[in-house]
Amino acid sequence: MIGRKTLIYFLTAILIMVLILTYITLLKKPTETTMQVEATYSLKPIPYVEIYVLNDNYEYDDFLSDWGVSFLIKTPNNTFLFDTGPSAYTLLYNAEKLGLNLSNVEFIVISHSHGDHTGGLEGLGRILRGRKVYIPSGAGYGLSSWIENLGFEVVKVNETTVIAPGAAIIGELYGPPWEQALAIYVENKGLIILTGCSHPGVENIVEKATKELNIKPYLVIGGFHLAGASESRIRNTISKLLALGVKKICPIHCSGDRIREILANNYPEVYGDGHVGLVLKISK
Repeated sequence: MIGRKTLIYFLTAILIMVLILTYITLLKKPTETTMQVEATYSLKPIPYVEIYVLNDNYEYDDFLSDWGVSFLIKTPNNTFLFDTGPSAYTLLYNAEKLGLNLSNVEFIVISHSHGDHTGGLEGLGRILRGRKVYIPSGAGYGLSSWIENLGFEVVKVNETTVIAPGAAIIGELYGPPWEQALAIYVENKGLIILTGCSHPGVENIVEKATKELNIKPYLVIGGFHLAGASESRIRNTISKLLALGVKKICPIHCSGDRIREILANNYPEVYGDGHVGLVLKISK
């Protein structure tokens, strides 16, 4: 029969072993400092939005142009970036040319993990250190740790989430890669939807935004990932966007020339001729 003292020693030893194993496990596990946000779908309208195309591979005037895309968004409440292109130098140059000060940026939304959308973060860290950067939760630990090492605070998003008055991230869809978009709700207009590359399909992104926010789409601008796509696929995409109620379509970056030609020739009232340096001001 086991004595009382022996039993106490035995149980104490087990407890110590459990504590040691737990400590070792915690040491081996990477420290996760990223935040996770909960989904919220209620989006209230704002009176206006200003959109500045700080980077695009469609050239214009003497703005700098790289392969990639970046937008600066100004609302009555906030100033923020959607994607950063491949180079902060390009963003800073074009922002100054447009009379914008990037140190006023309050947070950044990243559509997906590709370098032509994230590269500018590296040069922005010195002026935007500590700002929140919203990324798709499926983007992986590599992207989040890299962004954290630049001095930003990472927020992972996996569902449609309101992040500021009038602004919502459209929860990630799989392309590959995992990609999220941005929606701005302008009063009496509808959703202004910005896309990075639309790897999951621009029509799928717009449909998700419209259904989940229960707001009609007005404008979609960004990369549509249709460069080199077949004629039938391009025309089918246009038809689906129009059927969803989109009033203005502005394909840039990886959208390709053909969709721009078709829209300009067949839907001039819908087509928006996008390029670096473009400024859009949409109000109620």
